Amino acid sequence: MEERTEGMSEENGKAEELEKQERLEKPEEAAKQEKKVSVVIPCYNVERYIDRCIHSLTVQTIGVESLQLIFVDDASTDRTVRKLRYWQAKYPDSIEVYCLPENRRQGGARNEGLRHVSANAVGFVDSDDWVAPDMYERLYETLLREQCDFVSCCQKRAFDASAPLDPHAREDRRIVVHSEEERKEFLLEKLPGGACSGLFRREFLEECAPAFPEGTAYEDNYWIAMVKLGTRSCYILGSELYYYFVNQQSTTLSADSSRHLERLAIEEAKLEEYRRRGVFERFYREIEFEFLRLYYINSLHTFFLRMSDMGEGLPFERMQETVKRLFPDYKSNPYWGRFGRMEQEFLATIELPLKTEQWEILAKGYRQEVQARK
Repeated sequence: MEERTEGMSEENGKAEELEKQERLEKPEEAAKQEKKVSVVIPCYNVERYIDRCIHSLTVQTIGVESLQLIFVDDASTDRTVRKLRYWQAKYPDSIEVYCLPENRRQGGARNEGLRHVSANAVGFVDSDDWVAPDMYERLYETLLREQCDFVSCCQKRAFDASAPLDPHAREDRRIVVHSEEERKEFLLEKLPGGACSGLFRREFLEECAPAFPEGTAYEDNYWIAMVKLGTRSCYILGSELYYYFVNQQSTTLSADSSRHLERLAIEEAKLEEYRRRGVFERFYREIEFEFLRLYYINSLHTFFLRMSDMGEGLPFERMQETVKRLFPDYKSNPYWGRFGRMEQEFLATIELPLKTEQWEILAKGYRQEVQARK
């Protein structure tokens, strides 16, 4: 008996030593398993803004030790990486930095970041934005309490950190999708913000979310649309907790950028994905409504406000022809009444053979109306 006990003791000792050695060899993996929330932050030439973003994440009330902050540098040419390394040295147990050898745009950087997440709750932040101190605590607690696929909050468009947040921007509400009719209504839903406003169950993302489109802008429009197809339940917090920086140098806000045309290609790619998934006919009217809003109305809004020349570079005629070819019966859409007055005026131009000068007049009038509302 003594010999057997001694042998077992020796075996147990070896096992403990082996386990200890594995922990020593993989300290990062052990630390990652303890994180409550993984946050993916793509970075490209943001040395002017990244400190503000990182600071807002390190002072989270959930505790920085509970966060896995995954920064993916998208082949920056400024001092972004140097700043990331500085912050990583300050918070080595919470901050990870990955550098892409070539630029893959925001979608590619997010895809890379998703490869490294370890927590069961996953969020996204854009590197020129920042978040309220209690954002991830509130989102995480709500995700646990509601047991839903994702939680989302409202965004605050801000020029600087002095902008006050509205705790009652919208009503809190839970959305459940069980039936076909509930799915149709959810597809029409305008969720506050995009991927950055949400906290998603990792299992849900692995099951339902596609990869982000790479090498293009407006990747959120595609990704969120596909996420909505698989959502069974979500919870919307009415509080503003995310600061969306109105950065005039950003891709989606910069003036006279050819990148604005990419929103058209993204919307057409969504239609192809709907067909591939076999849901195009099933949700035809809902998809049609979304296409009219994002492909046509929102593109006109962007072109009118961001492009100074309404001439040769903008494909107005192609947009008109695309809508009529893909959705010939668009005027009878059952949700037409949900479009506002200005949106319906935009849609009326689909049937008008307007020349450059006439588009210029429309753009000028729209800019004046937008300015008057401010």
